[in-house]
Amino acid sequence: MLGPPPANGRPHHAFTVDVEDWYQSCVDYDAPISERVVRNVEHLVEVLDEHRVKGTFFVQGMVAEAFPGLVASLVADGHEVQAHGYSHRPLHEMTPAELRDELERSKKTVEDAAGVPVTAFRAQDFSILEQNLWALETLAQVGFEIDSSIFPMRTRRYGIANWRRDPHYVVLEGGTRILEVPVAIWSPGPIRVPVAGGGYLRLLPERLFERGLRAVAGEGRPAIVYCHPYEFSPEELDGYRHVSARTRISQGIGRRSFAGRVSRLLGEFSFGRFSDVLVGWGLR
Repeated sequence: MLGPPPANGRPHHAFTVDVEDWYQSCVDYDAPISERVVRNVEHLVEVLDEHRVKGTFFVQGMVAEAFPGLVASLVADGHEVQAHGYSHRPLHEMTPAELRDELERSKKTVEDAAGVPVTAFRAQDFSILEQNLWALETLAQVGFEIDSSIFPMRTRRYGIANWRRDPHYVVLEGGTRILEVPVAIWSPGPIRVPVAGGGYLRLLPERLFERGLRAVAGEGRPAIVYCHPYEFSPEELDGYRHVSARTRISQGIGRRSFAGRVSRLLGEFSFGRFSDVLVGWGLR
């Protein structure tokens, strides 16, 4: 059984960020990365700085190529940098050859910009599903040691039903293994409630979200929470009038209160970098 870090030791829970540009990642995969991602990351970092929290930034390869200085500045400020795919196309739509190329480019572009080794990965849109679990083999083959891509409940767009909610090693063909670290899912009774962050943090009642995180900790596992830089920018969608109103509304709900919600979470729970949390819980 996992053991939580000492009260005055390493952080109990990981605050992670999937660094991507909203329009390119959600509307048009072929669009260039815009400077909005830089401004949004800077705003997010200001919120972390207010609470003296260092986080882990899973950076998309195209972002690292477009703005390597942004990635280097995160490392210089003491944050952790890991990989978040290259193109933001779903992994489950790729052939084995396409997936290997995607992962290799993801790792190299982020490492080149960060100047440090990259050993952990999170798939764009949690796109490792039951039908492409073989992707874990490729992750290990290209040098990743840790994965945080599997959403441990089934939703309309992603996730695997009944997947283990605690960090655990997945043994691969040939005896190699990779540490799978799911994001935070609370199970009050037979149901599963996503208290992992992102849109769930924007939409769920704040007290319910906090209750879920406390329950995760009470079950003896770290809470891995994530968000996106664009969620800190309530005005960003105003620049995309050609995008359907439905999309702008669904993507915009809760953005105005998002920074405040994150700030309160940072003040309430012990958050830190992904790697520090894993070491503190005896996983590395």
